[in-house]
Amino acid sequence: MTPTLHALADWLRAEFGEAQPLKRDGPQEVRRLALALEPADLPLTLDADALFVHRSLRVGDRWSGLGVLGVHDGFDLALTTGPNYRLAHALGWGDVDEVVWKGELKGVTATPPQDTWDGLRAALHAELGGEDSSWPPADTSGPLRVALMNAMNPSLIEHVADGGVRVYLTGQLRPSASVAAHAWGLGVIALGHRRSEEWGLRRLAHELRAAFPGLQTQVYGQTD
Repeated sequence: MTPTLHALADWLRAEFGEAQPLKRDGPQEVRRLALALEPADLPLTLDADALFVHRSLRVGDRWSGLGVLGVHDGFDLALTTGPNYRLAHALGWGDVDEVVWKGELKGVTATPPQDTWDGLRAALHAELGGEDSSWPPADTSGPLRVALMNAMNPSLIEHVADGGVRVYLTGQLRPSASVAAHAWGLGVIALGHRRSEEWGLRRLAHELRAAFPGLQTQVYGQTD
């Protein structure tokens, strides 16, 4: 069954808490959905019935006639670094707990199935396609409890280290927090902001196809 534009918008609203995921109306029947992080990732001509663009405010009046869907904050929270339960499940992590700091949900802690630093990095590379940079924890023996976080600062480093975390995963390194991580003996893996967003976009396309079996999706702008 072919989904409608409004059915897709309703699904995005329910999944990601977006108040208005329908950014521009268009034809109701959506057989082909193009997905991108940025309008610049899309070709000038599209064989699609509608678009999903993470940063949809930049679409403007391009691709006139096509409906435009978009989710920003909810996408970042659920599908990139931070409390990304989907990624934790894909990686087989156990004992997943929320990290709440100053009243805000900042990420999760978990225990990966790998018991070595090299094994952990290999699993992350296989799932996400690489990393920006990393260094191992001071002590690489025993379980490698990890934190997947949407921010990096000295206070957060101390907060998760006090809870037994030994490897801090985030999008981008912050110099002051890097000093704190070394001081606490934590390993760090900067997965890359763009790389984690691309993982989220692929995951979103997969979930949309599962929810709407008549939908075809094409993801644009993926890097190697």
